Amino acid sequence: MSTADAMSNPVPLYHTVTDRVKEVVAGVRQSQLSNPTPCTEWDVRLLINHFLGGLEFVSSVIAGQPKDIKVLQADSSYLGETEVAALQQAYLDELNGVVRSVAEPGVLERVVTAPFGDMPVSQLLWGNLMDQLIHCWDLAKSTGQDTTLDAAAVDAAYSWLASGFADMGRQAGGVGPAIDVPADAAPQDRLVAYMGRQP
Repeated sequence: MSTADAMSNPVPLYHTVTDRVKEVVAGVRQSQLSNPTPCTEWDVRLLINHFLGGLEFVSSVIAGQPKDIKVLQADSSYLGETEVAALQQAYLDELNGVVRSVAEPGVLERVVTAPFGDMPVSQLLWGNLMDQLIHCWDLAKSTGQDTTLDAAAVDAAYSWLASGFADMGRQAGGVGPAIDVPADAAPQDRLVAYMGRQP
């Protein structure tokens, strides 16, 4: 599937990415919630809240009632939660809500209003897919889990992000400087480094 095809219908790739995120979230232990992460301002608990806030935001925008969630931050309705089991269940619940929403006929083409502009639901979902993919690596890295990401998702993400979207994120302060890697580095390492992480 080309990046253009994935953008117009990101649902299959979204399932692939979030299935991996579910595994990594499920592997987090209570004692790891305060672990540092590659997102230096967030510990593991806050990183999971970033996942949750993104899902809440997507569901609410699709429903036409955007929640006041700062999607570039560790912001969600679960910020006060300190039990890993509750955060893990919240991820499943919020993800299921998004999946149900985008399964409705015609929903991907519907234009919705978000704080950063009007866009089709497919584009909104694509943005959340990219965010979850990169932060899945962050969460796995900071909890000692397997950091392997889906190869097709990595290729699609790199193609899209390298076309200028990562640089826009850098200008906004949400993405760190790219890190140099060898020319023959693995695709996942190139993606991670491009997004400001040390592979």
